[in-house]
Amino acid sequence: MTKDFFSERPLARELSLKVAIIIVLGLILLIPLELVGGVIQERAERARQVTEEIAGRWAAPQTLRGPFLLLPAERSNPNYSSGALQQQMIALLPENLDTKVEVLTETRSRGIFDAEIYTAKVRLSGRFERASLDATLLEGGWRLRPDLAMVAVGVSDPIGLQGDLKFAWDGKSGAAESGIPVAFLNLEGVHWPVSVFDGENDDAFEIEMTLRGSAALSLLPAGRTSSLQIAGNWPSPSFDGITLPQAQEVGDSGFKAQWRISDLSRALPQSWNAVAVPPGYWRDSVIGVKFLDPIDFYRLSERSVKYGALFIALTFLVLFLFEVLLGLAVHPIQYLMVGAALVLFFLNLVAFAEVIGFAAAYAISGLVVAGMISLYAAAVLRRFLWGSVLFATTGALYSLLFVVLRMEEAALLSGTLVLLVALGLTMFLTRRVDWYAQAASVSRSAGQPESQARQTSSTYESDRP
Repeated sequence: MTKDFFSERPLARELSLKVAIIIVLGLILLIPLELVGGVIQERAERARQVTEEIAGRWAAPQTLRGPFLLLPAERSNPNYSSGALQQQMIALLPENLDTKVEVLTETRSRGIFDAEIYTAKVRLSGRFERASLDATLLEGGWRLRPDLAMVAVGVSDPIGLQGDLKFAWDGKSGAAESGIPVAFLNLEGVHWPVSVFDGENDDAFEIEMTLRGSAALSLLPAGRTSSLQIAGNWPSPSFDGITLPQAQEVGDSGFKAQWRISDLSRALPQSWNAVAVPPGYWRDSVIGVKFLDPIDFYRLSERSVKYGALFIALTFLVLFLFEVLLGLAVHPIQYLMVGAALVLFFLNLVAFAEVIGFAAAYAISGLVVAGMISLYAAAVLRRFLWGSVLFATTGALYSLLFVVLRMEEAALLSGTLVLLVALGLTMFLTRRVDWYAQAASVSRSAGQPESQARQTSSTYESDRP
């Protein structure tokens, strides 16, 4: 019996060698799979560059900051006896600010690449109060020059400003001037000269402008109390910033979002000067909306490649089960052919998606690759039935991956469940497999004399209790 036991070991080793070869082939296929992932990243970078080029000719993503009331102040320079004047600029924010924005988005194309651009109608209204001015900013003999004041609005990309700016200060219109001549704000934009705090007016303002931009629009809630509303025709907006909207409506025809924010939510005092500049991150204390493509096929393609190893492993598992359960022989080269087709699926996916969209590209690529594999398997295994089983299995895997890609938050859970089901199904189908007898079958398919393989298998069966 000891002799019979050891005679079985070479056969078992041959089966183990076949499994090891399959595993090595799967690992080798990870190399071209990684190269395909690099191609997808390269195409995504190219698409980003084209989008930026289109935006450069239209306007970049826009951020509106303000309005600010810029108040000059002066005093006799204490360092000189000649009476020379020393000057400073004080920035004051509105007591209340009401912002309404209507956004019309559209898609511009260059070749196979698209970019989302928009034209926004912006209306800002509110009021400034002298009581909001920090009295400590005027200590040391400083005197305000309210007759030289100006109202300024920061625009991140002034090229997007159109020529229809309207400005009213206490009901009186004013002409806009380019730029913001205050270094410590470090902003581009426009300003309007005004006269303030004369005791006769409410120091109320109203600003209307048309602004071009691309991809995103952000607003600074500059008022002590700020009410902001953004509406548009984009069906899949992404709201971001320091806080999400208190109310929002999103549908196929567009969206509408509302915020109400107090000065406690921003990194800005109500007034400051060049000496008491707030932290630099105040420029990012914004709210806004991004006009994202609801189906970013580059991102989906990159995510799908991460499941490539799972596809290769599960497909190889099906082929190996054919060998084990049906006594068929599949050569390692044939495994490699099937694996190459699986890798090409991901390259086909991004190539077609750039032209016809992700869903159609996924369906075409899946059908082509599943058809190739199943026809090849039917020829190798000499049974159309087994090719059909492999087609159904591969099609089910692709369908499952498509669902997983749409379930971004549950992707890890879904992938884990797939592996558990695959392992459980394999254990169930092979629960009655005699692996020593199967080793003999593998040996026969590898060229070992059939009589020797049958003798070894019979010896094992006779020794079993």
